[in-house]
Amino acid sequence: MGVKLLLAGWYGGELSAPEAPRPWLRKVERWVHEAAEELLESSRTVESPQGPVLFLRLHPAAEEVAIVAAGQGRVVVLANTSMVGPGYHRYLCDLLHALGDALQVDWADPALTTAGVGDPTGYFHTGDASDIEPRMLAWLSEMAGRVLDFRRLGHSGATLSMRSGHGFEYPGALLTPLGPRDESWLRAVLEDPRNGRDIFPWWEPGLGASTRLGRALSRIWTEMVWRPPLLEEERHLFRDVARLLELAWREDPTLPYPWREWQEVLGFLGIGGTLAEKVSRRAAEAPSGSLIGYRRGAVQVTLPEGWEIRIPGSLAEQRLADGSWVARDHRRSVRFVPLQDVSGIAPGPEESLPYEFQHQGERVSGRATLHVGREECRLTALCEAGAHRALCVVSFDDPDEQDWALGTWRSLDHAAAA
Repeated sequence: MGVKLLLAGWYGGELSAPEAPRPWLRKVERWVHEAAEELLESSRTVESPQGPVLFLRLHPAAEEVAIVAAGQGRVVVLANTSMVGPGYHRYLCDLLHALGDALQVDWADPALTTAGVGDPTGYFHTGDASDIEPRMLAWLSEMAGRVLDFRRLGHSGATLSMRSGHGFEYPGALLTPLGPRDESWLRAVLEDPRNGRDIFPWWEPGLGASTRLGRALSRIWTEMVWRPPLLEEERHLFRDVARLLELAWREDPTLPYPWREWQEVLGFLGIGGTLAEKVSRRAAEAPSGSLIGYRRGAVQVTLPEGWEIRIPGSLAEQRLADGSWVARDHRRSVRFVPLQDVSGIAPGPEESLPYEFQHQGERVSGRATLHVGREECRLTALCEAGAHRALCVVSFDDPDEQDWALGTWRSLDHAAAA
C-alpha cells in the first residue's frame, strides 16, 4: 500500500570490478551525511540474506529508506514516501539521482525489469512530477475508506503513517503524525481526498517554511516529552524544534504556528530575548484548548524480546547495550530486563525474592515485591509469558505513587504470547 520506490541498479562502472558491498555502503553513508546534512535523522547498517543493508531515516514521520548492496555491484533501494508527502517523494528521488551521479550507480530502466520495480509516479525516471500528488491522494482516499469500515465494525485505535515502536493513548478516530482526525474528516477525505492534504508534513517541493513547520510539528506530536530535558538527545530535539519553528517563521510568519507549544519549548531550554517575547504574546492570544503532543498522555512501548509496557509519555527512554530498557524522569524510573527463556534454565537469583503481590493477566503472569522507604520506593517483579521471562523494576520517590508502580508492572504484555 502507499507510494513506494523499488529501484534497482549497478554501481562501479564498466571498466573495473565493483567494490565489496560493505565498503561501498560506507561510502554511501558518508555521502548521504554530507548531502542531506541536518535532514538525516539516523543511519545504520545491518546484515540480511540479500547482503548488507544501509537504513536511512530522512524525516521524523518517514519509514527508513533501505539501500541493499546485493553483491556483484547490484544495488536495490526500497522506500515508502506516502507517509510524508509529495515534497518528500521528490526530494528522495532527487537525492538518489545525485547519489548515483556521485558514486557511479547505473539505475535500471523499469521497462527492462520485472513488474513493480521503479517509481509508480514516474518522477524518478522522467522528472515529470504531475502524477505524484494524484497517487498520494488516491492512497489517502483508500485509507480513509478502510478506517471508516474499521470503525463501523466497532473497532478503534486506527493509525495512519505512524512509526512503529510506540502506541499513543489519545482521543480521535485516526492518529496521524500531525495529530488526530475525527470521523467527519475521514468522510470529507472520502468525498474529496484533497481535504486530507493537512496530514502530509511535506507537501510542497523544496525546503521552505511549510516543510520546516511540518517537520517541527511531526516532532511535537510524536517525539517531544513535555518537561525539562534530562538527556542530551532530548536537549538536541528541543533545540531542533525551536530552530525549525524560528526558520519557518522568519520566512513566512503567516503560517499556523503552535504558539503555546513553542513557548513551552523555549521555556524548557531557558531561551529568552525578542523572539521569545513575540512567541509569548502570540501564545497568550492563541485559542484555549488542549495542548498538542501525544506524549502528554500514556504511551504503549514495544520492548526487547517481544514485550510491551504502558508508561507516562514524559519518561525519557534508553535502550542499553546489555539488552535492557530504562525509562525515567526526575522522580520515577522503570527498568526492564529480558531474561533467558524458562526451558532448560536453572532458576536465577530473582526467584528467591519474597514476593508480596501476584498478577495473572490474559497473557502475562507475575510476582512482585515492594519496598517503601524514606528516600526511595522500589517494586521488583518477575514476569512470565509462556516460555518468556523478564524482570521489571519500578522506582519512585513518592510513596503515594505505589498504585502507579503496580499498574505499570501489570501493564506488561507480550506480543508473541498473544
